[in-house]
Amino acid sequence: MSQHEEVQPIDSTAETVSNDEGTTQKKSDLGAQWLRLVYMVLFWIALRISEFVVAVTMLMQFVYRISQGEHQPKLMAFGDSLAQYVASIAAFQTYQTEEKPFPMGSWPAPKNPVISSSDTSDEAKASA
Repeated sequence: MSQHEEVQPIDSTAETVSNDEGTTQKKSDLGAQWLRLVYMVLFWIALRISEFVVAVTMLMQFVYRISQGEHQPKLMAFGDSLAQYVASIAAFQTYQTEEKPFPMGSWPAPKNPVISSSDTSDEAKASA
């Protein structure tokens, strides 16, 4: 071994690259991680705002339920989408996914079909 050769540790997950390319690859990965940290902080702020929106949605649904005697279907759909959005932020922040949440990605569509209490009472009348 000459004086100019460096001993590199064995890493089964790393690709075999020359020293110059390996250094460049590590620097670009480091830059990507710093950029990801910026996104994570921004999405943390969005998560804090989302908590406030969840509270407002909860109160609006409560008032509607008390006053009308049934759930408000549009608020239910929005609440479902909001819950998915919060989950997508948590998944991004904990490195479960590389997909960035809204506004970098699309707003999640509600998963659960919205059923109002009047729909269920109509079904009950039809089956009787």
